[in-house]
Amino acid sequence: MKGLGTFALIAGICWLIFALSMDVSVSTGAGGRVNNLGLMADRQIHTIVGGVIALAGLLMVLLGGKGSPAAAQAEKNTRPCPMCAESIKTAAIKCKHCGADVEPAAAPRLKNGWVASTTCRDEEEQQSTIEAITGTGLPVVSMIGLAVGAGPFATKEEAKQALVTMRDGPRLFSEIVYRDSVSGKYPPISD
Repeated sequence: MKGLGTFALIAGICWLIFALSMDVSVSTGAGGRVNNLGLMADRQIHTIVGGVIALAGLLMVLLGGKGSPAAAQAEKNTRPCPMCAESIKTAAIKCKHCGADVEPAAAPRLKNGWVASTTCRDEEEQQSTIEAITGTGLPVVSMIGLAVGAGPFATKEEAKQALVTMRDGPRLFSEIVYRDSVSGKYPPISD
């Protein structure tokens, strides 16, 4: 958005310069010049159009938000130091500004994503499945009815790897599903 705004601002300013430098007079033949109403109207229209484009470009530049995805990513991967409040990386264990030892921030748990889901016949089997998934070191998430799963994961490949781990370790057979928050079929994950 900022790039388009910058282009429009430059184009509008160039248009304004062109409009204001237009000659609106014509030769009378006797060595004199007079203003032509048609050329004056053209200059007025060009001035208005150039001004509107320049104004729109300026607004896009000012209200365009973040400049680049890299800047947004850098901001997302930082947090304030608990001692000096300077910006440090999320995974930092020592502040580069004040030298204080800080705890690394825990990664937030996904609310939606790919899950290796296992269906259970009753609550007893559900509890043993939860214990088996926990024993493999995978995160446990509740699913529809008595089903439970490992996840959610950001990619389908991670869920497939969890499926293999569950199959090879505790011999749990599951399927890969996408757990969303829109359908209302899954209870929400609380932090």
